[in-house]
Amino acid sequence: MANKNTSSETFSAFSDAQCLAQGSLADAALAAHRYLDQNPRQRALILRDSTCEPMDLDLSGDEALLERKAEHFRVSPPPTDNKTDSTTSLEIKLLPRHVEWLSTQARSPSAVMRKLIDRARHDPQQQIEDIVRHHQTLTYRFCQALCGDLPNYEDAMRALFASDENGFKDCIGDWPRDLASRAQALSKPLWQAASR
Repeated sequence: MANKNTSSETFSAFSDAQCLAQGSLADAALAAHRYLDQNPRQRALILRDSTCEPMDLDLSGDEALLERKAEHFRVSPPPTDNKTDSTTSLEIKLLPRHVEWLSTQARSPSAVMRKLIDRARHDPQQQIEDIVRHHQTLTYRFCQALCGDLPNYEDAMRALFASDENGFKDCIGDWPRDLASRAQALSKPLWQAASR
Protein backbone atom coordinates (compact mmCIF):
# COMPACT_ATOMS: atom_id res chain seq x y z
CA MET A 1 0.00 0.00 0.00
CA ALA A 2 1.46 3.36 -0.97
CA ASN A 3 1.77 5.97 1.70
CA LYS A 4 -0.46 8.95 0.93
CA ASN A 5 0.79 10.96 3.91
CA THR A 6 -2.17 10.09 6.09
CA SER A 7 -2.46 12.29 9.13
CA SER A 8 -2.40 9.31 11.50
CA GLU A 9 1.06 8.15 10.46
CA THR A 10 4.02 10.32 11.51
CA PHE A 11 7.75 10.14 10.91
CA SER A 12 10.74 11.81 12.52
CA ALA A 13 14.03 12.87 10.97
CA PHE A 14 17.06 12.83 13.26
CA SER A 15 20.67 13.83 12.97
CA ASP A 16 23.16 12.27 15.37
CA ALA A 17 22.24 14.87 17.98
CA GLN A 18 18.81 16.35 17.32
CA CYS A 19 15.34 15.88 15.95
CA LEU A 20 15.20 17.70 12.61
CA ALA A 21 11.45 17.35 12.01
CA GLN A 22 8.38 15.33 12.88
CA GLY A 23 5.34 15.04 10.64
CA SER A 24 4.54 13.38 7.34
CA LEU A 25 7.13 11.28 5.56
CA ALA A 26 7.67 14.18 3.14
CA ASP A 27 8.24 16.59 6.05
CA ALA A 28 10.84 14.29 7.58
CA ALA A 29 12.49 13.57 4.23
CA LEU A 30 12.77 17.25 3.32
CA ALA A 31 14.26 18.10 6.72
CA ALA A 32 16.79 15.27 6.42
CA HIS A 33 17.63 16.33 2.85
CA ARG A 34 18.20 19.97 3.89
CA TYR A 35 20.32 18.91 6.84
CA LEU A 36 22.50 16.67 4.67
CA ASP A 37 22.91 19.45 2.08
CA GLN A 38 24.32 21.70 4.82
CA ASN A 39 26.23 18.90 6.60
CA PRO A 40 27.39 16.48 3.89
CA ARG A 41 29.69 14.53 6.23
CA GLN A 42 26.93 13.87 8.75
CA ARG A 43 24.07 11.40 8.72
CA ALA A 44 20.33 11.78 8.96
CA LEU A 45 17.87 9.02 9.71
CA ILE A 46 14.10 8.88 9.26
CA LEU A 47 12.11 6.76 11.70
CA ARG A 48 8.48 5.71 11.54
CA ASP A 49 7.14 6.96 14.87
CA SER A 50 4.70 4.09 15.45
CA THR A 51 7.40 1.41 15.20
CA CYS A 52 10.72 3.31 15.55
CA GLU A 53 11.93 1.50 12.45
CA PRO A 54 14.18 3.32 9.97
CA MET A 55 12.72 4.26 6.59
CA ASP A 56 15.01 3.46 3.67
CA LEU A 57 13.97 6.41 1.50
CA ASP A 58 16.41 7.67 -1.13
CA LEU A 59 17.08 11.31 -0.22
CA SER A 60 18.80 12.26 -3.49
CA GLY A 61 17.38 14.72 -6.02
CA ASP A 62 15.73 18.08 -5.67
CA GLU A 63 13.00 18.80 -3.15
CA ALA A 64 10.14 18.36 -5.64
CA LEU A 65 11.44 14.89 -6.58
CA LEU A 66 11.95 14.04 -2.93
CA GLU A 67 8.35 14.98 -2.12
CA ARG A 68 7.12 12.68 -4.92
CA LYS A 69 9.37 9.86 -3.65
CA ALA A 70 7.97 10.28 -0.14
CA GLU A 71 4.40 10.38 -1.40
CA HIS A 72 4.81 7.11 -3.27
CA PHE A 73 7.14 5.35 -0.83
CA ARG A 74 5.71 1.98 0.16
CA VAL A 75 5.00 1.89 3.87
CA SER A 76 3.43 -1.27 5.22
CA PRO A 77 0.13 -0.63 7.00
CA PRO A 78 0.45 0.03 10.73
CA PRO A 79 -0.53 -2.82 13.03
CA THR A 80 -4.22 -2.66 13.82
CA ASP A 81 -6.41 -4.13 16.49
CA ASN A 82 -8.72 -6.05 14.17
CA LYS A 83 -12.07 -6.27 15.93
CA THR A 84 -13.96 -7.95 13.09
CA ASP A 85 -15.23 -11.50 13.31
CA SER A 86 -13.47 -12.58 10.13
CA THR A 87 -11.01 -15.42 10.50
CA THR A 88 -7.51 -15.74 9.17
CA SER A 89 -5.21 -18.70 9.00
CA LEU A 90 -1.98 -18.95 10.97
CA GLU A 91 0.32 -21.93 11.20
CA ILE A 92 1.13 -22.84 14.79
CA LYS A 93 3.52 -25.62 15.74
CA LEU A 94 2.74 -27.48 18.94
CA LEU A 95 4.58 -30.09 20.94
CA PRO A 96 3.03 -33.55 21.24
CA ARG A 97 1.86 -32.88 24.81
CA HIS A 98 -0.04 -29.80 23.62
CA VAL A 99 -1.70 -31.74 20.80
CA GLU A 100 -2.64 -34.49 23.25
CA TRP A 101 -4.19 -31.98 25.67
CA LEU A 102 -6.12 -30.25 22.87
CA SER A 103 -7.52 -33.60 21.73
CA THR A 104 -9.10 -34.10 25.18
CA GLN A 105 -11.08 -30.85 25.01
CA ALA A 106 -14.79 -30.81 24.17
CA ARG A 107 -14.37 -28.04 21.58
CA SER A 108 -12.35 -27.96 18.40
CA PRO A 109 -8.65 -27.10 18.79
CA SER A 110 -9.26 -23.75 17.05
CA ALA A 111 -12.06 -22.83 19.45
CA VAL A 112 -9.95 -23.80 22.47
CA MET A 113 -6.98 -21.76 21.18
CA ARG A 114 -9.20 -18.72 20.54
CA LYS A 115 -10.63 -18.96 24.06
CA LEU A 116 -7.15 -19.23 25.64
CA ILE A 117 -5.92 -16.25 23.63
CA ASP A 118 -8.97 -14.14 24.53
CA ARG A 119 -8.53 -15.02 28.19
CA ALA A 120 -4.86 -13.99 28.06
CA ARG A 121 -5.69 -10.75 26.21
CA HIS A 122 -8.10 -9.73 28.97
CA ASP A 123 -5.86 -10.74 31.86
CA PRO A 124 -4.74 -7.52 33.63
CA GLN A 125 -1.26 -8.89 34.36
CA GLN A 126 -0.83 -9.94 30.73
CA GLN A 127 -1.93 -6.48 29.58
CA ILE A 128 0.72 -4.88 31.79
CA GLU A 129 3.38 -7.26 30.48
CA ASP A 130 2.33 -6.47 26.90
CA ILE A 131 2.62 -2.70 27.51
CA VAL A 132 6.04 -3.13 29.12
CA ARG A 133 7.32 -5.36 26.32
CA HIS A 134 5.93 -3.07 23.59
CA HIS A 135 7.55 0.08 24.99
CA GLN A 136 10.81 -1.70 25.74
CA THR A 137 10.89 -2.75 22.08
CA LEU A 138 10.10 0.75 20.77
CA THR A 139 12.69 2.37 23.04
CA TYR A 140 15.29 -0.25 22.16
CA ARG A 141 14.73 0.23 18.40
CA PHE A 142 15.05 3.98 18.74
CA CYS A 143 18.19 3.77 20.86
CA GLN A 144 19.74 1.10 18.65
CA ALA A 145 19.20 3.26 15.55
CA LEU A 146 20.51 6.52 16.99
CA CYS A 147 22.24 6.09 20.34
CA GLY A 148 24.47 3.03 20.01
CA ASP A 149 27.67 5.08 20.10
CA LEU A 150 26.62 7.31 23.00
CA PRO A 151 28.02 6.96 26.52
CA ASN A 152 26.38 4.38 28.78
CA TYR A 153 24.34 2.92 25.89
CA GLU A 154 24.75 -0.70 27.00
CA ASP A 155 24.01 0.15 30.64
CA ALA A 156 20.92 2.08 29.51
CA MET A 157 19.67 -0.95 27.58
CA ARG A 158 20.26 -3.23 30.58
CA ALA A 159 18.28 -0.82 32.77
CA LEU A 160 15.53 -0.62 30.14
CA PHE A 161 15.02 -4.39 30.05
CA ALA A 162 15.31 -4.62 33.84
CA SER A 163 12.49 -2.04 34.10
CA ASP A 164 14.86 0.16 36.13
CA GLU A 165 13.55 3.68 35.47
CA ASN A 166 16.10 5.53 37.61
CA GLY A 167 18.98 3.55 36.15
CA PHE A 168 17.77 4.24 32.62
CA LYS A 169 17.39 7.98 33.26
CA ASP A 170 20.85 8.14 34.86
CA CYS A 171 22.42 6.38 31.87
CA ILE A 172 20.88 8.68 29.26
CA GLY A 173 21.55 11.87 31.22
CA ASP A 174 24.60 12.78 29.10
CA TRP A 175 22.94 12.07 25.75
CA PRO A 176 21.97 14.92 23.40
CA ARG A 177 18.77 16.49 24.68
CA ASP A 178 16.51 15.53 21.74
CA LEU A 179 17.65 11.90 21.78
CA ALA A 180 17.31 11.58 25.55
CA SER A 181 13.88 13.25 25.47
CA ARG A 182 12.57 10.88 22.80
CA ALA A 183 13.99 7.84 24.62
CA GLN A 184 12.28 9.02 27.82
CA ALA A 185 8.97 9.65 26.05
CA LEU A 186 9.04 6.20 24.43
CA SER A 187 9.83 4.47 27.71
CA LYS A 188 7.43 6.43 29.94
CA PRO A 189 4.41 4.10 29.48
CA LEU A 190 6.50 1.11 30.51
CA TRP A 191 7.53 2.74 33.81
CA GLN A 192 3.89 3.55 34.51
CA ALA A 193 2.78 0.01 33.68
CA ALA A 194 5.61 -1.60 35.66
CA SER A 195 4.71 0.40 38.77
CA ARG A 196 1.09 -0.87 38.84
